Amino acid sequence: MTSNRKILISGAGISGLTLAYWLQQWGFSPRIIEKRPDLHDQGYMIDFYGSGFDIAEKMGLLDKLRAKSARYPVLKLSFVDGHGRKRASFDLKKFKALLHYRYLPLLRGDLETVIYESIRDTVPIQFNTSIARLHPESDGVLVALSDGSHETYDLVIGADGIHSNVRRLLWGEESRFNHFLGFYVACSVIDNFFGELDAFYGHFEPNTQTMVYPIGRNQLAVFFAFKSGKLNVRGREQKMEALKNVFGNLGWVVPRLVEGTRDARDFFFDAVAQIQLDIWHKERVALVGDACQCLTLLAGQGASMGMAGAYLIAQELHRADGDYKTAFPAYQRILKPEIERRQKDARGLAGSFVPGNNFEISLSYFFLKTAFLPGFRTLFKKQIGARSVIK
Repeated sequence: MTSNRKILISGAGISGLTLAYWLQQWGFSPRIIEKRPDLHDQGYMIDFYGSGFDIAEKMGLLDKLRAKSARYPVLKLSFVDGHGRKRASFDLKKFKALLHYRYLPLLRGDLETVIYESIRDTVPIQFNTSIARLHPESDGVLVALSDGSHETYDLVIGADGIHSNVRRLLWGEESRFNHFLGFYVACSVIDNFFGELDAFYGHFEPNTQTMVYPIGRNQLAVFFAFKSGKLNVRGREQKMEALKNVFGNLGWVVPRLVEGTRDARDFFFDAVAQIQLDIWHKERVALVGDACQCLTLLAGQGASMGMAGAYLIAQELHRADGDYKTAFPAYQRILKPEIERRQKDARGLAGSFVPGNNFEISLSYFFLKTAFLPGFRTLFKKQIGARSVIK
């Protein structure tokens, strides 16, 4: 008989939703709380392959994800200079072939929505709600929620991202575990002023990268990354001001992309950081996804590895018949070495993602041009973390 079946999940992002799916599949009774009012954020573009792709296949979601991905039919990534002249390109058809066609370009919100739709009628999900207090005891976890309610759960799992509230309540302040890598990123979805786009477009200038890609015919997804010391910015206006200070006078169409971002409904801005945590569980509480294993946006694969963590912790609870004292350490033992290796790789790649000078920009162009040549393909595949951790 499975024990510890009643499980509270904090966070309805990709990791939390995936976790709820698998817990329910294996006979547990998950409930999700989410501080956001809904899941309408579109987020930024991700390359979906590896572990996450394998798990989505197990969940029977690939057809729906392919339908979402069909909105982004572009097959090339072109980098242009300040005058819009092409300097390097990256063939996405060859990229798909390298990954044996187990790859989809998606907005992060697409993936989140498809997973949500697979459980919304069977798993209770409460929005506008977060955990106010946690008190683990020998036979359960006493939880006080932000709506004033109190309840006892067998287990609590924090899937609430890099700024995890569950981690803060039990492990301590984020500053103890957050390792800033010297970069910031921002994303938005704006009105399309290009018309038809025949490629995803990127633009380097020293210490910056800008990318833009079409969402259908009427919208553009925009991504900014820049090198910086630690900024003290709060609220959208201050973040927009920081963005304008860095990108407002650059070449190509970058200032226009910044201006479009000012009025965008979807807007994200955050430091690029990794969470490095020795132990991912305490008593009846565990962490999953970016709450304990953040790779950074620059590294990619955060969504896929978040799904991997969710699948593995649910699998270990299933194998242990709900015995968290066995399952939680086993989950960490399986996944943590892989996360540490990928975090190290991500730190090494950060400089090439946002080149610091014109020479480094030229090296980035060279890498893009040679990625699929014999002798480079294997190295490239290793660098992008294509290997799945799911058996």
